[in-house]
Amino acid sequence: MKKTLLNLLACCAFAFFFQTLQAQSISDADQKGIMANYNGFSAAFGKMDMSGIEALLTENVDQITPDGNITRGRATVVANMKGYMEFLKGLPKPDKVDVKLIGMQSRYLAPGLILATYTEEKSISFGSQTKVEKTTTAVVLKKMGDKWLLDLIALTPVVSGPEMGK
Repeated sequence: MKKTLLNLLACCAFAFFFQTLQAQSISDADQKGIMANYNGFSAAFGKMDMSGIEALLTENVDQITPDGNITRGRATVVANMKGYMEFLKGLPKPDKVDVKLIGMQSRYLAPGLILATYTEEKSISFGSQTKVEKTTTAVVLKKMGDKWLLDLIALTPVVSGPEMGK
């Protein structure tokens, strides 16, 4: 009976802790860490700086690419991104590229883990023609020392589809 009561108390304490954790809003310090990672990754990607990107990844990072492939581990993710950047270098260089952060949401998953989702709109101009691309990305950030590092990256292109019910 005593063991059952202790187990019940432990379950209640865990449920309370879990509920409280989910309800917490992101602290200002953690929000700054999220934005530092986002801005650092965006800047490094824009410059095709693989060492800058690598510094923002955990050792066991996972990446889910838009085609559904899963890449695991920093070295493999870096190699995958490097290959993508080589592909991009072979494309015609646009006259102008503007990236706009449309929205971001974050929540704690556990102590030291944050889920952040964001949508970006990229305008790519070639002369007078501009193409607009939208992507939504989900990342899990892990607190490592005083930095938030990427532990999961899942990128999804936003494509228009038929309206629901039509």
